[in-house]
Amino acid sequence: MGAPGNMAALTGALIARGDAYLALPAYGAEGAEWAQAALARLLLSDARLKLVFAALPFAPPAFLALLAGEDRPAILQRILRNPAASGATLLRIARQMDDAATRAALAAHANTPAIALIGLAMHSEAPVRAALLRNAGTPAVALHALLDHADAAERAALARHPQADGDLLRTLLAGGDAIIRTEAVAHPHCPLTQVADACVDADAAIRRRAATNPVLPPSLRQALMGDPDPAVRAEALRGHAEGQGVSLAGDTDVRVRRAQARHVTLPEDLAEALSRDGDVWVRVWIARNPALPAALMHRLGVDAEARVRHAAGRNPACPADVLATLARDSDEWVRAAVACRPDLPAEPLRALEREDGEDVASAVARNPQTREAALRRLARHGQADVRRAVALNPVAPAAALRLLLDDPYPLNRAFAVRHPNLPVADAWSSADDGAPQVRFAVGKRAATHAAAAGRAACRHLETFPQP
Repeated sequence: MGAPGNMAALTGALIARGDAYLALPAYGAEGAEWAQAALARLLLSDARLKLVFAALPFAPPAFLALLAGEDRPAILQRILRNPAASGATLLRIARQMDDAATRAALAAHANTPAIALIGLAMHSEAPVRAALLRNAGTPAVALHALLDHADAAERAALARHPQADGDLLRTLLAGGDAIIRTEAVAHPHCPLTQVADACVDADAAIRRRAATNPVLPPSLRQALMGDPDPAVRAEALRGHAEGQGVSLAGDTDVRVRRAQARHVTLPEDLAEALSRDGDVWVRVWIARNPALPAALMHRLGVDAEARVRHAAGRNPACPADVLATLARDSDEWVRAAVACRPDLPAEPLRALEREDGEDVASAVARNPQTREAALRRLARHGQADVRRAVALNPVAPAAALRLLLDDPYPLNRAFAVRHPNLPVADAWSSADDGAPQVRFAVGKRAATHAAAAGRAACRHLETFPQP
C-alpha cells in the first residue's frame, strides 16, 4: 500500500498504525492541526518513550512544548538540554522548576531568550555563571553583570566571549592582567587603540594574539608581518584577508611559509619557491591554493609525497589532465581525492567505478557523475560506509536507493528513506522497519511530502478566484 497522499489521510493512517516513532514527525505539521489531540494521546501513551522523545534533537518543537506540560523532572530536564526546544518552552519549564540545575540548563541553551539570560546573570551560582560564559548568545548586558564578581578565569572567558562589547573589553584591559590582555586584544570588538598598543608590546605573546584579531587594519597587519618573532609573523599571515593591501615576501621560518602558502595573492615567484619547499606541509598548503598556476599544479600532482598529491587532487582549480593523472595514482588515498569530483573526466571515472577499495568506492559512490549501474553495484558493497555514500549522493537514482531499504545497518536505511529521489511510496514501504530511527525517517518523509502537497493544492486553488 502506497503512502497516503494528503495530510488528512496520512495522519489518519499514522493514528491507526499506533506507532509513536512513525507518528511523531506529524505532530505540529502543517495541515495536521485537526489530529493533534489524537496524535498527542498516541505519543504520550508510553512513559518510557516520553523520556526518549524529550531528548530527541529531531523532535518537533511543538511536541516538546506539549511535553513541557509534564510534571516529571526527568522529562523536563531532558527538554532543557534539547537543542530543538523553543524559547517559549524553556521559559515555561523555568516557571515550573526553579532550581540550580534548571537555571544552569537555561543559561546554556542557545534558544533561551536574551531577557532570561540577563536575569540569570544576577545569580551567583558557579554553574549558571559558567553556562552563561559558554553560551555564545549571552548578551553584553548579562556579561557586564557577570563582571562584578568574576574571578580570573571568568574574566578571561568574558574577554573572549563573542558578545563582549568595547566597554567591557576596555574595563578588562584596565586590570592589567597579562592573560586577559591576550584574550581581549584578539577580540574583534576590542578598541583599536588597545589593539595598536598590543602590536608593539614587548611581550611577543601579546603581539601574537593581536595578530589574530580578525578586524586588524592592513597597516598594523603589515607591520606584524615584519615582526622579529616568526610566530607573530605566521599569525599575521594566517589572518591576512584576501584583498588587503599587504605585501608578501620570502621567509626563512617554516611556520611563516606554511601560512603564506594558503593565500591566493601570492606573487608568482614566491608561489614557485613554495611549490619546491623542503617542508611537506608547505607543499600541501600550496597544492590546495586555488589561485596556483597550472604549471605548478602539474608539478605538485607528481610530488613524491602522497599528501601533496592528495591536496592537489582536492584543489578546485586542479586541471582536468592532472585529475586524470591522479586518478591513476598508485596510492588509493590520492585516487580517492579525485574520485568524488564531478569534474573528473569520464574515462578515469569509469576506471575508478570498477575499484572495490573502501576509500575509492566511497568517493565514487558520492560522485554525482557516477553511472547508475555502478551506484547499484556499490549499494551492495561489503562495506557499510560505501553503501551509505550512495544514499548521500545527491543524484542517487531510485533503483540504487531501493536496494538500501534492505541494508543491514539502520542508519543506511534511514538515509535512503530521507533521499528526495526515493519515491514516497517506496519510503512508506519501510513503515514497519524494526529500527525506530528508520520509522521516524519514514514518518518525517511522509509528513513533509503531504504538507508540500497541501501547499501546492492551496496555490492551485488561489489561481481560480472564488465567486
